[in-house]
Amino acid sequence: MNTFINRLKPSSLKVKWAFAAGSAIFLAFFLFSFFQYHAINKWMLDEEESNFGRVLDEITVFFKQRGNDIKLQDIYDSRDLMKQIAEKDQTIRILDRQGEQVLEIRGENESAFYVPFQPVNDKSVELIESEGKKMLIGRSPIKSTRFNGYVEIIQPLNRYENIMKNLFWMMTITGILALLISAVIGYSMAKSFVRPLNKLSETMRSIERKGFHERVEIVKAHDEISDLSQIFNKMMSQIEKSFQQQQQFVEDASHELRTPIQVLEGHLALLNRWGKKDPTILEESLQVSLDELERVKRLVGELLELSRADREKFDLENARANVQKVVDKVMRDFRFLHQEYTFSCFDDLNHEALVTIMPRHLEQIMIILLDNAVKYSDEHSTIEVKLMDSQEDIIIEVKDEGIGIPEEDLPKIFDRFYRVDKARSREKGGYGLGLAIASKLVQNYDGEIMAIGNHPHGTIIRLALKQIH
Repeated sequence: MNTFINRLKPSSLKVKWAFAAGSAIFLAFFLFSFFQYHAINKWMLDEEESNFGRVLDEITVFFKQRGNDIKLQDIYDSRDLMKQIAEKDQTIRILDRQGEQVLEIRGENESAFYVPFQPVNDKSVELIESEGKKMLIGRSPIKSTRFNGYVEIIQPLNRYENIMKNLFWMMTITGILALLISAVIGYSMAKSFVRPLNKLSETMRSIERKGFHERVEIVKAHDEISDLSQIFNKMMSQIEKSFQQQQQFVEDASHELRTPIQVLEGHLALLNRWGKKDPTILEESLQVSLDELERVKRLVGELLELSRADREKFDLENARANVQKVVDKVMRDFRFLHQEYTFSCFDDLNHEALVTIMPRHLEQIMIILLDNAVKYSDEHSTIEVKLMDSQEDIIIEVKDEGIGIPEEDLPKIFDRFYRVDKARSREKGGYGLGLAIASKLVQNYDGEIMAIGNHPHGTIIRLALKQIH
């Protein structure tokens, strides 16, 4: 049973949409028709009762105007007048006090109806149902010195029932047509609306088969589905870029680790063969092995630092650092460690600058930037640090007089393992991870970092951090 019910449930979004639209429109139409039908029903009954009561009043007034000495003959003589007053579908009866019929005026094509006698003291109108038909019964007393009785009017509601019957069928047929038309229109509109979702689904399947390069065709509809397609394309571009970076990261890490491992393997094999008896070979191989092991240690340390920057959560609300204090501390350390270089700091800030970053992270970034400036600059070069105010941001620039970076390579230097001069970078002990770590830390604090050519020689690294006012 449950399987059968599940099969009946619409699986397609188009069918669900058409079913929902059709049901909503039908429900609205049904409620409107229901209230309209009952409103018309009440209005027509009120009209029928009003007309019916008017006829009864006219006949009653007619007999009252004849005075208190109405005779039975007077009632017979008023037959023609009562025919003129009565509607064509009404039956008028004059009854004596015992309920015996004295006079009957029946409308055209009207059959006789049995209505039980009921004496009344005043005008009375009621709605009854007899022989499957609704009818109005009106009674009023006739009082005189010579004749006492009742006038009784019977009116079958044929016109009312015909109108309400036709109205019911008209509303029913219209409701069914409205349901079908709304379902068809809803299905057509749903088909049009769902088409971009189908394309999105097809693109996802294609991505599953072929890779991340597939994209959804953007339809400029300025609706939620169009926005969804754009967001999906941006997300896929980011995923593709991340996948490529991850792939490149693995390849570069493998390449960087391969060389020291091969060197270690070679010298250990040399030691195993001849180094045990030859002190010269033993000392040389051990020293080379220790150097290569130190390289591997530094590489693993930088990889861990980069991974930590990727995973670490940052509290932007409580993160704040004094730029002048951090920069001054790092500059003092570098002046002490690298006395063969000249370090200059130009502070264009006229106030104490606070930025949105943890002090240790700003210190780490400055160490990376100054360390790169030292590595790729000749001795006795000048390395400048400049602090500037840019309304919402604090700008930090690190200038060196080193080998410089080609214009086409400037946007790439923040990629992991990217090095402009790989041979010289390896000699300097670099792995192309320092700027990647600095870039990741800056991005985590909603800052910006970029490289600019420092003509005629060298490079400028510009760092922008959010200022706390």
